[in-house]
Amino acid sequence: MKKLFRMGVAASALALALTGCSDKSNSDSDSKESGKETITFINHKTDWTGNGKWDEYIAEFNKKHPDIEVKVETITDYAGQMQIRMNSEDYGDVFMIPTTIKPEDNANFLEPLGKQDELSKKYMLLSDRSYEGTSYGIPIAVNTTGVILNMKVFKDAGIDTVPATPEDFVAALETIKKKNADVTPLYTNYASGWTLTNWDFIRTGASGDPDVTNKMVKDKEPFADGKVMNTSYKLLYDLAEKGLTEADPSTTDWEQSKQDLADGKIAVMVLGSWAIEQVQALAENPEDIQYAAFPITAQDGKQYAAIGGDYNIGINANSKQKEAARKFVDWFIDESNYTKDTGAISPKVGEEMPAALKTMETAGVEFIQANPSPKGEESLFSDINNTSEIGIDTTEATKQRIIDAAKGNTKESFDAIMKDLNKKWSSAMEEIGK
Repeated sequence: MKKLFRMGVAASALALALTGCSDKSNSDSDSKESGKETITFINHKTDWTGNGKWDEYIAEFNKKHPDIEVKVETITDYAGQMQIRMNSEDYGDVFMIPTTIKPEDNANFLEPLGKQDELSKKYMLLSDRSYEGTSYGIPIAVNTTGVILNMKVFKDAGIDTVPATPEDFVAALETIKKKNADVTPLYTNYASGWTLTNWDFIRTGASGDPDVTNKMVKDKEPFADGKVMNTSYKLLYDLAEKGLTEADPSTTDWEQSKQDLADGKIAVMVLGSWAIEQVQALAENPEDIQYAAFPITAQDGKQYAAIGGDYNIGINANSKQKEAARKFVDWFIDESNYTKDTGAISPKVGEEMPAALKTMETAGVEFIQANPSPKGEESLFSDINNTSEIGIDTTEATKQRIIDAAKGNTKESFDAIMKDLNKKWSSAMEEIGK
């Protein structure tokens, strides 16, 4: 099998492989004794293990498929641990597909689910996990990326509407800080790392251009002044430079940040819409927790928000129970309450928008969908991105670099960072021949 992750993890991978062999043997034995097929479902929703939600889901699945036993395995550091697991064949029968798998590698790791043009009649956003007309995964939910805020904090500061431009957003957060110095106006979750990628995800909605990512692979200066990546990063820089973010970024705490936002100790965070349900569940008054478009207005004077797929669910190409695994995938997407329980948009074509996002519709925000890459260029963006080591959508290093500079922890200026990013991007384009 082609290896996806080439790193010094041989010992760990071997240990996991041996563990996996042991578990697999036990599963086979269990299946023979029970007369049931047993599949393993690996996912990132660790909170649903603790609150019993997965038990409810499997019980519901078994009402329809009593002959299939589903063992649920949740992993806290999902992306990191799956990198190791996928160096072996032991990564479950059904699993959430890591975003680091290149499109051309889909078939090495995933069972085909069907032709993309046929599945597209039923499901949205299949491009992320399709290659050469075949789909290997289906989004478990559809999200948008913008800002989640405690509207009571804004109103207490005399702000009744969510700002739609970077200048107004900075001014609003300055007002909040003056009104109540105990509130952190914007929490970056610097130490968690992955949360900072949301400053990249906003580019399609903020620009209002469904081809903005496709254009970046032809642009040697996508971080130049006036372009959406520059505007997004400049807003992050300005907020940190003006002291409107957490005082000590190195000590941020993701789990605590959700409670602090719910309690009004934080005014706003840049996150996907999937976070709405989690924060509202912690709030004394869930209606205080609202969601809005990222504060950039497109050139046509409108605000947009891009919708995109959450993790895709897929089937291990090495699974011995592919038929049972497919039944679980189909049930999970078509019949479970996952999107309702998480407040997300359904991946099924024609479904109604969830209540939490209807305020954006009322505000006139238009939802758009990024266009897929042209044929033959499916992996071009990830190739340039990986070669440049900038980490758009994937790593936190560039965003942390910007915050560090803004807080004076390094000597770099914002313009110098953008110039360096353009240089790395253009060099990567030349290196791969585009």
